Amino acid sequence: MVDEKVFLWINQDLLECYALYVGILLLKCFLMIPHVGLSRVYYKAPRNPEDGAIMNVKVYTNENVERIRRAHLNDLENIPFFIAISFLYLLTDPSVEPTKWIIRVYVLSRIVYTILYTVFKTIWRIPVFEIGLFTNFYLCGSVIYHFAGKF
Repeated sequence: MVDEKVFLWINQDLLECYALYVGILLLKCFLMIPHVGLSRVYYKAPRNPEDGAIMNVKVYTNENVERIRRAHLNDLENIPFFIAISFLYLLTDPSVEPTKWIIRVYVLSRIVYTILYTVFKTIWRIPVFEIGLFTNFYLCGSVIYHFAGKF
């Protein structure tokens, strides 16, 4: 349990929800690292000549590996912004249950996006990505609106 004296201005339930789901997002990002590497080995698609020498193959680009790599890159381009803006959102003293659902929806959208992009290779990844994107826009707008009147 987090010391309530440190985070008096953040609802305890929201802070714990935030910690859980940020942990899930970070684990997802970390798991993509070996996933990319192992897919390079599986498809015999090394990125560097020295890696190809070990596998006795030439460097080439495999679309399956590239999809996994791009999904990981997409996580690295989007998840840090969510982590930052959602923490700032917690400072606005938001309603507990809607905020929990906002966090859950974002995390679910990132997981589903990766599955749709790397496994099913479907265009449906775009609206799922947009759910996460619009979640971040909402959080940004809410934070700006809340704090803009204070200056």
